[in-house]
Amino acid sequence: MRFFFKQSLLSLLSRLGLLDYIHNKNRHKITVLTLHGVMEKHEQSLWEPIRPQLRPSELESMLKVMSKYYHFITAEQCVGMLDGKIPIIEHALLLTFDDGYRNTIEHALPICEKFGIKPLLFIATGHIDSGKPFWFDRLDYALQQNMGGIISIEYESVNYTFDTTTRETLKVCYQQFRDDCKKFFNDDIKMNHLFNALSHKLEIRSGKALCDICKHDDWSSIATWLLLREAVRGDRIDIASHTVDHWRLNSLTPEQILFQLQQSKIRIENELGIKCDYFCYPNGNYNALAINLVKKSGYIAAFSTDAGLCNKYDDLMTLKRLHFPVNKSAREIIYQFNR
Repeated sequence: MRFFFKQSLLSLLSRLGLLDYIHNKNRHKITVLTLHGVMEKHEQSLWEPIRPQLRPSELESMLKVMSKYYHFITAEQCVGMLDGKIPIIEHALLLTFDDGYRNTIEHALPICEKFGIKPLLFIATGHIDSGKPFWFDRLDYALQQNMGGIISIEYESVNYTFDTTTRETLKVCYQQFRDDCKKFFNDDIKMNHLFNALSHKLEIRSGKALCDICKHDDWSSIATWLLLREAVRGDRIDIASHTVDHWRLNSLTPEQILFQLQQSKIRIENELGIKCDYFCYPNGNYNALAINLVKKSGYIAAFSTDAGLCNKYDDLMTLKRLHFPVNKSAREIIYQFNR
């Protein structure tokens, strides 16, 4: 019923010309989209993460629709227009990827190139160096290797319970667990220790660990410096910082924040031979201290997960982004980007 009502509303807005009106009204604003991995399950898949990744066919389908209504731009053009240094391109759109999964390079980038898109990829350099999976993927995999009932794990005198009866029950409880942790912990290092400790206990129980398969896993494998270097040299992609360890800046000390900002910047510039001018806040979390230290570390612009369009002379340290649309019609995309 809700779907029918929404489609009827969009149809009405389209017939009245209101969708075209709001689209043209925002033509001088910049749309920045964010997504993570791009992959789909296949016969050789060793598992499938709870957090969904966009299917390559869906990425191509949505970009095809957007290409009719938007002009794809680079990160340099985006920041230049927002800063008033270059003229605004009407209906401009920048595509960004977070985290640095290998499938972004191998599966998403060839699709982007079909539409002349040079996306911006934010990487956590510590994971590029180690090749180890992200802590949220590690625990996800560990839980899935222990499916079949209620699991209770004790860590530092606290019991953590997960319902692994079905994939759907696990999806619900794991998302709730992650949300609760983000609210409870004001120290991301301690939260990281919890995730890794729970993962370790589950790995001992099942005898399986994501670290053992990550290198060859299409879902969780991290891009290598070699892959990134080749993509940068081919002028196919822009690379920017997502910290060293993917920790939320608002849950760290000033010294820890500076380390995450400065070391990731240095690592990217040394390994790729480029200037690292842009930054993305992990989980979208920032505060006044973080913003100040991002500036101090020499970044020109920083991207958040605050929803909305970017306007000329917006604060370059808290640029807004929208989630990449999934399985949407042209009318739904216009509405989603401009409401």
